[in-house]
Amino acid sequence: MPVLSALRSVLKRTTAPATLGLAGAGVAALVAMMVIVTFDVVLRYFFNDPTVWAGEVASFLTISVVFLGLGQNMRQGDHIRIDVITNLLSRRMRLVLDVLAHAIAIVFSVVLFMGCWVRFDNFWVRRTVSDSPIMIPLWIPMLPVLVGAAVFCLAAVSGFVGPDFEAGALAAGLGSTAGFDGVV
Repeated sequence: MPVLSALRSVLKRTTAPATLGLAGAGVAALVAMMVIVTFDVVLRYFFNDPTVWAGEVASFLTISVVFLGLGQNMRQGDHIRIDVITNLLSRRMRLVLDVLAHAIAIVFSVVLFMGCWVRFDNFWVRRTVSDSPIMIPLWIPMLPVLVGAAVFCLAAVSGFVGPDFEAGALAAGLGSTAGFDGVV
């Protein structure tokens, strides 16, 4: 199927850099969070003068770390799975379950994106800010959630169409699952 091969190729070329870029941004957010929390701890315990913003910014960065890493986790197959059970299954059944897991992830990511978009739009239109002294516009911490959900969906679609097996091979229980180790 040339169309499916072309789709696989496009998804592979776009998913890898997108997920790696967001994962890198997630790492940067984690480092920034550690610096901010350390800074606040030093100010609090050594100078008795904590910041008013560190807790809020650190919590927004935590959200960023989680959602910016979703796509890379999906692409690499690093999400939680119970190997003790899946290793007992046939290769064909593991492939079926993996494709099913990607389908569920697609649905989840679309619902997540749509729900977050509604909130993002609401925050943007109403110019909603946090109720802290620094009054951060709340659409800002929603951006990594939206982008992360979109790239998570891209990675899930890539994994869904990614298994490379001949027509009818799944039905026969065979397949060209080169490199298949429970992760597609």
